[in-house]
Amino acid sequence: MNKIREIAANPRSAINIAFIIVLIFVGIMLNIRLNELMYEFSEGQVARQAEIIAENASASFGSVTASLRSRAGALENQEEEIVLTIMGIFNRTQGGMSLGLTAADGTAVFGMPVSAEDFPAVQDAFRGNGSKGYHPEKGLIFCYPVFNGDNIRYVLYELYPVPMLQGRFGVHCYGGQGRAAVISGSNEVIVPFADGDPAETGEFLGGERTALFTDLAVQLENSGAVSKQVDIHGGKYFVFASAVSGTDYYLIGFVPEAVGAAGANDITSLVTNVFMLLTVLFIVGLIYLMLNSRKLRENEELVKGKQVAEEASRAKSEFLASMSHEIRTPINAILGMDELILREYRDPGLRKYALNIRNAGNTLMSIINDILDFSKIESGKMKLVPVEYDVSLMIYDLVTMVKPRAEQKGLDLIVRADERIPSVLYGDNIRIKQCVLNILTNAVKYTNAGSVTLTVTFTQTDDTHIKLRVSVKDTGIGIKPEDIERLFQPFERVDLTRNRSVEGTGLGMSIVKNLLAMMDSRIEAESEYGKGSVFSFEVLQEIRSRQEMGSYESGFERAAEKKSEESTHVFAPAARILIVDDIEMNLTVAAGLLKPTGITVDTALSAKEGLALAANHEYDVIFIDDRMPGMSGVEMLRKLREDKNSICCEKPCIVLTANVVSGARDSYMKEGFEDYLSKPIDAGELERTLFRYLPENKVTVRQENGEKPEKRSGGENGMISGLDMYIRDDERLYDAVRLLMDRTSGKH
Repeated sequence: MNKIREIAANPRSAINIAFIIVLIFVGIMLNIRLNELMYEFSEGQVARQAEIIAENASASFGSVTASLRSRAGALENQEEEIVLTIMGIFNRTQGGMSLGLTAADGTAVFGMPVSAEDFPAVQDAFRGNGSKGYHPEKGLIFCYPVFNGDNIRYVLYELYPVPMLQGRFGVHCYGGQGRAAVISGSNEVIVPFADGDPAETGEFLGGERTALFTDLAVQLENSGAVSKQVDIHGGKYFVFASAVSGTDYYLIGFVPEAVGAAGANDITSLVTNVFMLLTVLFIVGLIYLMLNSRKLRENEELVKGKQVAEEASRAKSEFLASMSHEIRTPINAILGMDELILREYRDPGLRKYALNIRNAGNTLMSIINDILDFSKIESGKMKLVPVEYDVSLMIYDLVTMVKPRAEQKGLDLIVRADERIPSVLYGDNIRIKQCVLNILTNAVKYTNAGSVTLTVTFTQTDDTHIKLRVSVKDTGIGIKPEDIERLFQPFERVDLTRNRSVEGTGLGMSIVKNLLAMMDSRIEAESEYGKGSVFSFEVLQEIRSRQEMGSYESGFERAAEKKSEESTHVFAPAARILIVDDIEMNLTVAAGLLKPTGITVDTALSAKEGLALAANHEYDVIFIDDRMPGMSGVEMLRKLREDKNSICCEKPCIVLTANVVSGARDSYMKEGFEDYLSKPIDAGELERTLFRYLPENKVTVRQENGEKPEKRSGGENGMISGLDMYIRDDERLYDAVRLLMDRTSGKH
């Protein structure tokens, strides 16, 4: 109890609690914004589906017209006796439909007479074109002229009675879960719903919904198809409308919201759940910090941030860019603060929490990247990035991410990793891990009892390469043989009746299939319905260390040890940089990551403030966020370059962005930025970027063995590094010595 009072009385604890509240609020706002974006996206998807359904209806009408055209051709320039004989042959194949031939004076040459008053389409056909018309009591007629030389001799027609229209021209959509009908411009039902009682169509179009579909028809003047989310029949539905090409008719219909927005709802739910998991883990870390506040007094404020919500257009590319930016911005702050915890604290318990936060953050990023990766794969812009990687660490990360989900469902997660696997391989481990994680996650989701087994083995192919084989076996519900191919199609969900409650984007296995194809591999699937499944694949990897991996659990210890031993290689106390970002938490993270470099860091919360600082101070490098209110990062860069009197006019400018959709990097380079850093900011990449762009005479390089720093090249300020171990703790003394040495070298 005393400890709780002590925490409550501590101002820093109050700030931490406030940040927790802000984080929860950001999560709620993010969920709301995601729902809005997903509804816009879903309406567009339903509208595009309506166009496809309307094309099917048009094709159905067109097939009748094409058949009439062919038959009319057979009757051209024939004697009347032959015409009647041919018509008799044609008439034998009719099933409830009336086939006839009428002369210009209305006389029925063959079949029942049709009145031009009932069917004006007959007169239209005598003008030389195929036509169609509808009579509410007699049905739908198709007409086509029969020529005799250059003159029209007859009109050939097919008349489909009203009771026959539903079966012959009924439009099926969404696997029978939606309804679609064909109507005239005056809301007259031509073809009722394909399923159910035909009277259901008229009942559905009656009342207030008549005005609703009239409004949709008006919107079709500017668009090929439209969709809108409404409440009807006591539930939520998408209603849609589309013009039926080649006719004066319209396709109208509705589909339940859960069906029309199935993929979008799954994505929203998944992202929200993982974000909440990340929030819980981060809160646990903050509580641990507060409970141990006496040991952490030198730690600066850990959390402070805000979420900037921006409007997004209906275009798919803008939707993806906006989604990426709005999610990556808070993740940048969370993972950045987590990185500072890992750097500054050695408490084993705290470091374990911090590593778990990092793993959960990376999991959320992988889900976001699933959506972006699907877009890249569709556009052909996905590329593999091979690197050296620790196999045991990759396996440990996979187990860490999947084990809590398995334990929550009471499943045994069994790991069988061959300890003889070479410890370091060369390949795109991020994509391999993405493939395995998607397969493992699916196994856990579709297994209600028993176990999930991950097996990692290898086969030596030559002296420098192995085939790494990964297999995931589960005791889950299994897959029907006819559903296995559908499993790898985007947005597909197999066995909906049994799996309706299972979450998922429907993208994971499709991405796995495409990524493995890029690595010259393929996924193998074996399943027995009701008993379980086995998914496996092999990828060729280059050996970079012949030392055996040993126990995969050692990957965690090596990762923690490596993180503890990491040291900054760039040391540039004479350098000065400017960071411009409208989110203060991002500035705090960047400045904290650069603290060991000795670089003087100035910050600005807006492009306008950044331009004012650049006009009065000489900076060696300027980092600029791309999305800021009032003036964007691109606009700030243009103004900086245009001001030839500014001392920073030609200084290197690097964009900081959460926009990682296809083509983003090239776009920023064309605008004039020297380089590109994506959020969340990677400390190593930030350091390498500074090493490339800082003036050589201001940078010294600290060796990995901890020996005295050496100058990268000439420059007097490198001499101060020899005093680093004595004066770095006193910032004012350090700055005074640096200024004195600058003056001695004649720089002031």
